[in-house]
Amino acid sequence: MKRVLVVHGWMHSAARYERLRRDLEQSGDCRVELYEFPGFGHTSAGCRKDVLNHYRLEMKKYLEQQEFDLIVAHSMGAGVVLGALSEAVRKDGQKLVLLSPVYGGVDCLKPLILLSPLSGIGLRLLQRPSAVCGLVLRLISLLTIDRWKDVDEQIIRDVRRADPDVAVRTLFELAFDRWRIPEVRPGLRVLLVLGEKDRVVRKGKMAMLKKDLGGCRVKILKGIGHTAVVEDYERLLRIVKGELWC
Repeated sequence: MKRVLVVHGWMHSAARYERLRRDLEQSGDCRVELYEFPGFGHTSAGCRKDVLNHYRLEMKKYLEQQEFDLIVAHSMGAGVVLGALSEAVRKDGQKLVLLSPVYGGVDCLKPLILLSPLSGIGLRLLQRPSAVCGLVLRLISLLTIDRWKDVDEQIIRDVRRADPDVAVRTLFELAFDRWRIPEVRPGLRVLLVLGEKDRVVRKGKMAMLKKDLGGCRVKILKGIGHTAVVEDYERLLRIVKGELWC
């Protein structure tokens, strides 16, 4: 039986990938596990400082106890998985599909540091179950999703379930994160899946990641932004199936 691990990104949850889990398990002899970070979805918050390093450490422990034929990880989750595998007991040949991975900081988020005292308050206000707050959340989501029609109710549910302190702290840590793959590369088999219109992940950062990995395959999805699972699910499913069953 094939085993797949799916890891969500910032302000998402395991529930976002439930459809992918179901479709992959129905496609063959396969078991899919959905990993959820503390402070997001239904998983209680843990560490509220140095959150990314805590996530990497916990992921390292988790991966050292598990074997997966394929790991699919998005955005923040992709960066956490790379950090964990770089420190974990060496697993040469681990196959990864990294969806718009955040790597080496996020330059477009850095100006938000000026709003740091207000971000937690603002997020708590937006988490209120009102139509106006839902509309504002949809508008904000257009920073990562290219088309209005792709902003769905799961996005709103995930924002409202997130721990605001953890979410805000993690956002600023992502903006200024300087972690990079160590010189001794972990021997990974990586496919980068990037959105043509991604406003979060920059080409320069992905070129840096590709170099740090010692080379990898890259697939550009035309016409979408940062969140393939929302914006072009069917194409993403085909890609993941191809990696899993090839």
